[in-house]
Amino acid sequence: MNEKPTLKKVKRQVKHVFTPEEIAALNIEFRQSFANLKSVEAEFDSVKASYKAKTTEAESKMETLNATLQAGFELREKPLVIVMDFKAGKKFFYLESILVDGEIPADAEPVITEAVTDADRQQELIEAEARFECREAIKLFEPAATDFGTMTVGRLDGKWFSALNVTIGSRVLAEHLDSEQPASKKRADQIKRTCKRFTEWLNENLGREDAKGFINALELVKAEHAEREE
Repeated sequence: MNEKPTLKKVKRQVKHVFTPEEIAALNIEFRQSFANLKSVEAEFDSVKASYKAKTTEAESKMETLNATLQAGFELREKPLVIVMDFKAGKKFFYLESILVDGEIPADAEPVITEAVTDADRQQELIEAEARFECREAIKLFEPAATDFGTMTVGRLDGKWFSALNVTIGSRVLAEHLDSEQPASKKRADQIKRTCKRFTEWLNENLGREDAKGFINALELVKAEHAEREE
């Protein structure tokens, strides 16, 4: 009689064919692992980009400092004062810190020099005219087509000044109120003086015969403002 062999239990690596359920589970695990890999790679790229940017910033800062050291100066925003020289067509910028009792020292050097622009000239005229009190534009004659004429009067420091703005055909007279012009103590006197100056301009530019056509209008202007005081 043969005896049954004694069975000993051990564990060894042997071939295992996956069941459909195991294959489905492995597919899910594979997709999750792939997604995790991409996430780690993206995070790694982000970290690399961050450190690359920091490296670039540090290099740029170093180059800027080196250039500044080589130049020996840098541009900084500082408060300045401007001096306009319209005759020379220049505007000069001085450091506000150099002022002595609100004045620029005679030996001071401008830190910036620029050309005067048309906008600068226009702004200067606007600011200059704004200083005049009781400003008024007086019509010199009835406009016709593109022809017109006005006299602007204004008071400054107790004196009356005036300016003419006239267009007649191709002839133009354009002035602005200016304290350098002749002035009168009385408003009416300044208006008379300006009407006389305008008459002289008419005679010179239109001729005496054509200028006569404006005389009545100018007499009315003088009469209308003869008794007015401000």
